Amino acid sequence: MLILAVLCAIVLGYLTGGRLSRYEGAALTWFWLPVIALLMQEVLLPHLTGLHALLVPLSYLLILLFLWKNRHLRKTALLCGLGWGCNTLVICANGFRMPVAAWAVSHLSPEGAASLAAGEIPMYALAREHTRLLFLGDVLYCPLPFLGGFASVGDLLLAAGLFFCLLRVMDPDCLPRWLKSG
Repeated sequence: MLILAVLCAIVLGYLTGGRLSRYEGAALTWFWLPVIALLMQEVLLPHLTGLHALLVPLSYLLILLFLWKNRHLRKTALLCGLGWGCNTLVICANGFRMPVAAWAVSHLSPEGAASLAAGEIPMYALAREHTRLLFLGDVLYCPLPFLGGFASVGDLLLAAGLFFCLLRVMDPDCLPRWLKSG
């Protein structure tokens, strides 16, 4: 979902005269924090599964710090902040794992479904009758290859915030101010 938001923002930005080289005008600071958070979740966590109760909150704290440092980008801070809050709430309520709706298992391979059911996928757990706040979990499915997959309401909000952030960074010439104000 986030990759799709990035691609859409970059394409729209370039088609309307924006350039990634204009990033200094956005006054975006500490952009390396979400990169570190992503690396923690995608690279470290699969190899250090015993530390997921430490790494997941730490990665979310890095994202929150990035949002705080860039709160002048109001749309980005608001949308990403709401997405961060939704995802943090559901993950914390479910043992630091994002619940995946049971109906979604039909979209997984048999091996993936078995791994999810066994709790072998870091940061994810199959939703069960005791799952809390499932409506904030991964209950949405996007079938686009390489760009889709499961998503939560928080993921959609994060993607929207990232979209507006990139448009602000690219500063396109012929988009309305409200759309590129970040």
